[in-house]
Amino acid sequence: MALTCGVARVNIVPPAGIGKIFIAGYEATEAPEITGIHDPIHARTAVIADGATKLVLVSVEVIGLLRDFVDMVKDRLEARGFKRRHVFVFSTHTHAAPDTMGLWGPRLGVSGINKQYVYFLVDQIVACVDEAGASLVPVKIYHARGAIKGLVVNHRREGGIDTTVEVATFKDKKGKAIATLWTCTAQPEITARANTEISADYPGIVSGMIEQARGGVALFALGACGSQSPECVEQGFDRMASFARQIFAAIEQAFITEARVDEGPIEVREMTGHLPVQNGNFLVMFKLGIFKRDVASGAITSTISKWRIGKLHVVHLPGEPFPGLFERIIEPVEADGGHVMIASLTNDAIGYIIPVGQFRLGRIDGPTKWLDPAKKAGFIGHEAESLGPETGRIVKYALYEIFTYKKVLAIGAHADDLTIWAGGTIKRLSSEGHEIICVRVCDDWEDCVGVPRAEAIACNKKECEEAYRLLGAADVIHLGYPSDYLAGLEGKEYVDLRAKIVRLIRQYKPDIVISFDIDGNNEENMDHVVVARAVNEACWQASFDALYPEQLAEGLKIHATAERYLFARHPVVTNFYVDVSDFIDDKVEAACKHATVMKNFFHQYTLLARANKLYIDLIEDPKYDNQMRANLLLKLLYGETGARHGVLYAEEFNRIDAGLLKDLARDES
Repeated sequence: MALTCGVARVNIVPPAGIGKIFIAGYEATEAPEITGIHDPIHARTAVIADGATKLVLVSVEVIGLLRDFVDMVKDRLEARGFKRRHVFVFSTHTHAAPDTMGLWGPRLGVSGINKQYVYFLVDQIVACVDEAGASLVPVKIYHARGAIKGLVVNHRREGGIDTTVEVATFKDKKGKAIATLWTCTAQPEITARANTEISADYPGIVSGMIEQARGGVALFALGACGSQSPECVEQGFDRMASFARQIFAAIEQAFITEARVDEGPIEVREMTGHLPVQNGNFLVMFKLGIFKRDVASGAITSTISKWRIGKLHVVHLPGEPFPGLFERIIEPVEADGGHVMIASLTNDAIGYIIPVGQFRLGRIDGPTKWLDPAKKAGFIGHEAESLGPETGRIVKYALYEIFTYKKVLAIGAHADDLTIWAGGTIKRLSSEGHEIICVRVCDDWEDCVGVPRAEAIACNKKECEEAYRLLGAADVIHLGYPSDYLAGLEGKEYVDLRAKIVRLIRQYKPDIVISFDIDGNNEENMDHVVVARAVNEACWQASFDALYPEQLAEGLKIHATAERYLFARHPVVTNFYVDVSDFIDDKVEAACKHATVMKNFFHQYTLLARANKLYIDLIEDPKYDNQMRANLLLKLLYGETGARHGVLYAEEFNRIDAGLLKDLARDES
């Protein structure tokens, strides 16, 4: 695997002649217009590729970018071949840039966004990505960590300070820095409250220092910044310059101990959080159209993401997280030699993300004040800039999932079952680093048209393995039962089938089992019904030491599966979906690997159409081959599923997990 990286930087100061530009500073009402430029603001981009996957990182020197803006950027980059989930746009949170969120207008309830500037900014970012993508060179990754003690304060409570500075450097073969990704927790709010000049605040100055000293482009991402203020907050440009020099000194000190990062293929994980809007002030903003989001359900959706290259993990969060959100989750990763960096305000700006145990209930609509005004101690106000207490819990759960690597046992009756019903999900899970084991119960020889039995069995086995490997399976297992005869299994024969599945569960110890739902309606294929019954019984029987003791005598141990993703032709329950928009083409390609089964599949559709006196061009006309038919039918079917959930393509399941045990085990920290 050869890792490459390209970078670019572009000026994003508003061009002349586009109208009024309001500064996104500290007051959300009667914000002043920008009167000048103290120091320019930029967008900085790095494109990182491993041959198969490309990442786009964009650091933008503005106060925040909402999801609707990021979607415009992703639309443009998707047309250039980048996957949407591989694009990360994060703002530096400077309090001296044009309003890009709508909160800083001329008066309360009036957006301060200049639409011409928005389109200019999108154009500049896309051009910057184009330039970066055209300059890829081979690189190696280095990581360094430093501390900025005495430079960060927490006005909310004593302690609770994160003084970490993290740096990841992508160097070419000569050791020159191509891209530097650096993070710091101090909020960029050193410009004075009355300031009306554009400034990138300390991150822009430090990025410039890194670029001058080491070369390349330096991208800043705000770390775990909740309640983390610079010690010189709002003290103006002179103190900002001094603060920046101190930060840069800490980074230079960290560089002394930088070490090479163990590399690997690029891995991207993404969780969608449905976050309840519990803050009345935020609801008003949504209703006024200042925040352009659908809140009909009382919640908004946003994404929690992570990309990983070998031992380097970079977490992207849509708001401003408090430091207490991560510790227990990332400790095992770092203990194993991993490096974890936090990039806040990525792909959205949802406000503060406060751990449940630190959320002061009743303050989300209350006044912003100091508990002890004389000493300026015990600041209350972050709650008023948060969606509400549930957000912290949901984001923490998502982080846990993103850092958990699972084993998946997928069991289908026939070669194409897993591909058709769950191929996108399997491919997504494998791309995220989970281990996949695929099991085919039957040999599929009856699912062939005019092919001798031995040839059909061998052909289907080969095609099945090609399809499952394409979906990312580490192991493929064939149980070899004759197709369309499972309904005849009774007594010991059925128990033997179930025992084989119990053995697989005990052997591989899956966290997730994917298979048929026993509660599907009107299932005409009894192989599906029998496999559903055997798999679901095996999931609980595998955890009983009194069942199949001969397996335990061989050294296997009992095992309880945490989750089941169950599919059916006509499901009764669908309580869970997986967005497979980025993997639909993989699903189609895998389905087409089942060439022998696909031939019979469309042959059966032809017979059904003729029995109903129907003529269908897609099926009858030889100009349409089976790959074209599979592409159209699968995208139509799973596009309809996606539309039900607000995504392009999705697969639905009846998800069975710990149920009420999750409520009993709620973490209030």
